[in-house]
Amino acid sequence: MIFSALAFLIFFSCNKEVIDNNETDNNEPVINDNYYVKYVISCYYPLIFSNWSVTTPDGIYTKNGYQTRHWEQTYGPCKKGFRCEVQVGNGEPTIDIFVAKNQEPFALKITKTGNSASYTIDF
Repeated sequence: MIFSALAFLIFFSCNKEVIDNNETDNNEPVINDNYYVKYVISCYYPLIFSNWSVTTPDGIYTKNGYQTRHWEQTYGPCKKGFRCEVQVGNGEPTIDIFVAKNQEPFALKITKTGNSASYTIDF
């Protein structure tokens, strides 16, 4: 009798409601896309550039006091709506911003010659 009472309490005290946070109101699965940003800053000989900064998911990366003709770096993951920005203090290099979604290859989103460029992830 004690065993039956314990089994009864255990059975009816369990919460059987399951909440699925991966579905929207329309029962469509929510896809959390990750994006990766690749910055490429370059110029041809004899030109150089220096003192640049780029936005990253962790804040702003800055490189001062270093002169070069080529720099590239990939950052991520970041989310849709992330604003990719490049500022160059000295020089007017070509700035390329590439973006990759999940496991897809990088796609060139903007190329610009000058000291700044930006792109907001919107796909």
